[in-house]
Parts: sequence; C-alpha cells; structure tokens
Amino acid sequence: MPNIFGLKLIPVALATIAFWMLGYVWYGVVFMNAWMAGHGLTADDASGFDIYMVGGILTTFVQVVGIGLVLKWRSAADLGSALKTAVTLWLVFGLPITMYAYLYLPAHNSTLLMIDASHLLVGWVVSAAIMAVMK
Repeated sequence: MPNIFGLKLIPVALATIAFWMLGYVWYGVVFMNAWMAGHGLTADDASGFDIYMVGGILTTFVQVVGIGLVLKWRSAADLGSALKTAVTLWLVFGLPITMYAYLYLPAHNSTLLMIDASHLLVGWVVSAAIMAVMK
C-alpha cells in the first residue's frame, strides 16, 4: 500500500474525506445560519465560497497527516490511545489557535468560537479513530 510520510495512504485519504465532509455538514447544514450570522454574511455572500473548497481539502489533508504522524510517534495504535491523543492535540493546539480569532477580532463572538473549535475537536477525533481502526 502506498505511504505518505510513513502513513498508509488509504486511511489518510479516508480520514481526510470524512473530516472534510464533516466540515460540509457542520458549516453547510447544522451551523450554517449561526456561522453566517456570526460573520454578518447572507446567502448571496456565500455563493463565491466554492473556490475555497480546494484549499479546504488541502488544509484538512495536512491536519490529518499531522494527526497521523503524532499517532505514529506516540505508538497510539489502539482506538483509546488515538482518541486521547486527538483530544490532547485539540486542547493544546486546536482550541488555542481558534481562540486567536475570538480574542483579537473586535466582535469576540463566542458562537463562532464554539462552532470552529468544536468542528476541529470532532474532526480530529474522527480522523484519529479512522486511522487507528485502519492501521
């Protein structure tokens, strides 16, 4: 099976697709109205977002590879270890990074913080679970 940075390509690809699709459901269905309102956007404003989907899948891929590398370095091969690692990564990296927008943008929008931070948490946990199960 082909590898990328020593990680099996199929689990990385499936985790990337799952995480990216989660983002579609998260931002495009479940939290769409709250997210758009938090940014002051209308449906017409969102019509040009399609071009950014390519960047979104690449960003998701990089995150999944990073999670996979940390799982590999920690020898977190079982599901429990993988999930614990993903949550720890989120606590020390994902949440603090998403906090920047909350702290430094004038709106200090708690709704956007919760939507963005929880998306990363669930996405990282799902990705880690897929890679652990498909080791």
